[in-house]
Amino acid sequence: MKKVIIFNIIFCLLVIFICYTYFDSKSRSAVAYNYAASYVETNYEIRRENIQPLEINYRIGMGLFEILLEDVSTKEIFSFEVDIRKDYSLYYFKDLTYVHRKNEGVQ
Repeated sequence: MKKVIIFNIIFCLLVIFICYTYFDSKSRSAVAYNYAASYVETNYEIRRENIQPLEINYRIGMGLFEILLEDVSTKEIFSFEVDIRKDYSLYYFKDLTYVHRKNEGVQ
């Protein structure tokens, strides 16, 4: 009986840890997307309704989010690297749109 109770406690703690990690990563990606969308809206003068996310990738080794956004009306693609702290404040932001366009062959 003690083994069953100990197993249930360990299992519950494992489920809680996995759920916390999963939802924390989803929250962090949503906040990183919000920073990138706000940057595009402010600096490129594109309305937020016309911004659509193409990819939001988390680089595990670097701890950065790589975000590709697309302007729906002009099909223009914007690329960013975003890093946020544990309290969801902005730590690092880099606009890689020029480099992305250069690599794609679009000038």
